[in-house]
Amino acid sequence: MSKKKVLITPLNWGLGHAARCIPVIRSLVKRGHEVHIGSDGVALALLKEEFPELLFTELPGYGIHYKGKNLMKSLFFQIPFMMKAIKKEKAHVKKYVKEHQIDIIISDNRFGCRSKKTENVFITHQLQLILSNEALTISASAINKFMIEKFDEIWVPDAPPPNNISGMMSDRKGFKKISYLGPLSRFKFKEQKPKRDFIVILSGPEPARTYLELAITEQVVLLPYSFLIVRGLPGNGYPALKLPGHTETVNFMTAENLNKAINESKRVISRTGYTTVMDLVTLNKKGILIPTPGQPEQEYLGRELVKKGRFIIASQEELDLETLCRISLEDESQPVHVFESRLEVALDNAGL
Repeated sequence: MSKKKVLITPLNWGLGHAARCIPVIRSLVKRGHEVHIGSDGVALALLKEEFPELLFTELPGYGIHYKGKNLMKSLFFQIPFMMKAIKKEKAHVKKYVKEHQIDIIISDNRFGCRSKKTENVFITHQLQLILSNEALTISASAINKFMIEKFDEIWVPDAPPPNNISGMMSDRKGFKKISYLGPLSRFKFKEQKPKRDFIVILSGPEPARTYLELAITEQVVLLPYSFLIVRGLPGNGYPALKLPGHTETVNFMTAENLNKAINESKRVISRTGYTTVMDLVTLNKKGILIPTPGQPEQEYLGRELVKKGRFIIASQEELDLETLCRISLEDESQPVHVFESRLEVALDNAGL
């Protein structure tokens, strides 16, 4: 197999897209390919922490944010700005491909990261979008399909239906060129003696990340359990968060350290972000998941996970950690591990 130059470009939407690209990057490096990474913001900072020896380029940011309780409404009004960002990143990628003779681009939800000069792969678990009403869902899903099918291959980080995690979101209906990767996680399961009751993993875009941090920290200080709070703030410039002795806080952990910390925790508290869910399924963990208010995807995913009996799903607005933590720790049932990764197969099929 010939050595290739690969550009990987995860979306900067919290840490999830960048985090699930870590196992892809590791496999490509192990196979001897020259890996370049393009992103912006905290996603770029995370990957620089993980792979300081690789080549990086900063892509134009989408500047995605939201105010108020209705994420979809907020995002709707930002569409013109996002389209401009996609146009800018496409121009940036075109120049970068020419300068570095890139052979293949693997884009995780960045629509502008493709080139006529390369093979183009798109990573997403959202083949079908979940929005607040049926009309919006149909129209947005049609646009989503139109944009995704501009790529040569589509990689879905999930098992094929009906054994998938994401329900109808990863249904291939109407799509061609689909490869299901299984759970795409940077973590590995290892049986370890518990060091604490709960690990809290904060992630996602601002200000939602901060809102959840405040909602959790004001409660955990009053509870008789041990906590480790990982704030999801890579890079420098963030002040430390100091809480009472039974609660440890860190701004950021590398994948290796976070992997170890999750294995050493009895339960997990986190958002219902798809990458986080894949990580927890891979590690055979249980816990409390809190959908981001106003994100129909996370709310839908939460309902799907409840059906599988693996997690407790809690509302941020009515968060009662005293009750939830007690119920979670009292549940001694063992989750069934039924997923396997097919990442290496997908890489082989792509000539990598």
